[in-house]
Amino acid sequence: MSKPLTFQDIFKNNFLNSQTFEGITLNQLLIALLFAFLAGMFIYLIYRVSDNTPAFVNSFAVSLVALTMITTVVIMTITSNILLSLGMVGALSIVRFRTAVKEAIDIIYMFWAITMGITIGAGFYFIATVGCLIIGLVLFGMSRIGGRENLFVLVINARQTVNQNQLEEILRERAGKFRFKAKSAFGEAAEWTYEVRLKKGDSGFTDSLAALEGVENVNLVAFKNHNVL
Repeated sequence: MSKPLTFQDIFKNNFLNSQTFEGITLNQLLIALLFAFLAGMFIYLIYRVSDNTPAFVNSFAVSLVALTMITTVVIMTITSNILLSLGMVGALSIVRFRTAVKEAIDIIYMFWAITMGITIGAGFYFIATVGCLIIGLVLFGMSRIGGRENLFVLVINARQTVNQNQLEEILRERAGKFRFKAKSAFGEAAEWTYEVRLKKGDSGFTDSLAALEGVENVNLVAFKNHNVL
């Protein structure tokens, strides 16, 4: 009568004895890296054309390409040997990303690059190709929709005799959405600060504000903020 298998026997048979390395040919590695490079470049281009911020960081965009390729190599190595995968997971668990992310959307691009690297490294080229194209089109389309209105900071310097309602009436008619932020008084002078979203980039309302009696200076400065008016 045979002895029943214990958990330790199963573990030895399936893990400890699976130390043979399933060789990855040079052609397989080159094809995977080529797919990863093309996917990374596609992510780079979508990030480049979809970025609506004043300061585009090219180094981060380039890192998306490298991140896709590196993740592909890591996944191909992990899938080739079970014991090696356990050790590599433990080693990667100590890695921490400490660089401040410029925009919340950058996290999406990082996760996108990692996902493409995992999919390509696992050999699912069809899923990687279709998924990369669809995700790229969605992100590009959403960036165009969200970028139709530009956010600005409006600073108005005038005398205290100026009625704030007059200022806001002009903003309501010409500037579209706006939000009152602050008012500072300096003796007989005052300063009003607004967040303004322009209608199709039309800044002509600044001339109407400057023409009001008592208004001395009108400054309109481009501004980037995550809050939506």
